[in-house]
Amino acid sequence: DLNGTIGKKAYSFCLPVESARKNLLPEVRDFGIDLFDNLKIPWHAGKEGGPGNHLLSSQVQCMNALGQMVIDPQRIVAAFGSVLGTASVHEIEEDRWLTFEYIGEHDVLGEAKNGVRRRGTQCTSVDAAFLHTTTDGVRELVLVEWKYIEQYRKRDDDPAGDATRRARYQHLVDAPDGPIHGDKLEFDELLQEPLYQLMRQQLFAHELEKAGAHGVERVRVAHVLPPANVGYQRSLYGSGAKALGSTVDEVWQQLLRHTDRFVHIDPAVFLDPAVTSAEYVARYG
Repeated sequence: DLNGTIGKKAYSFCLPVESARKNLLPEVRDFGIDLFDNLKIPWHAGKEGGPGNHLLSSQVQCMNALGQMVIDPQRIVAAFGSVLGTASVHEIEEDRWLTFEYIGEHDVLGEAKNGVRRRGTQCTSVDAAFLHTTTDGVRELVLVEWKYIEQYRKRDDDPAGDATRRARYQHLVDAPDGPIHGDKLEFDELLQEPLYQLMRQQLFAHELEKAGAHGVERVRVAHVLPPANVGYQRSLYGSGAKALGSTVDEVWQQLLRHTDRFVHIDPAVFLDPAVTSAEYVARYG
């Protein structure tokens, strides 16, 4: 009986709260909870130290898809090889071939509060990251952003928060050698999701590449997004953004200086038991 709740309402797409741990598939359940606990990563709407009970959670789906890759690099090759040209994989953290809620070793975007950042909250984090060498011999850091059913509403005015965002990011957007054509769209429109997240992650990738993080030559954002999620693609609100394209993808391609630093991945590549598991295929297929 999938009659769980969010708040006080019951929904058919939520597990009962006492069964929230079962939102993670058996092959990653205990491992994933322990990993997030060790890395002090918060679960979105988590229950009792574990995942939330929402069956459509992108964070849960990401762990279900990628969790086994933390200790099995061949699954990374199997999943990403054809899209990203993965030839070999390197440890990104000690005893980990892939990690979650990656924020890097250094605060390259100046986001720390009192000198402290926490993975997965109040700073730019990417859902997952790994290091590989591509078939053309380039050592590369891949930043994975995972989407499932996300779509976004028009944001409310936030003058105080926007002043902080402007101080942190606008000079990076306006930089002539930066990753974004800042002259094509007013900065205020870049503060509307999902462009805001896309902007921050691309700035993050660019600054990591400039710094040579992990000894890499290139940093690329890999955006996992179901092609059928038209709600995400229609999440455009500013007149300037709408003048650049009719979908988020069209607008973002117009804003990127280097389109090779951003790639979409169809989550169908994970519907393979050799990459994930038979249970993953049964649930998400």
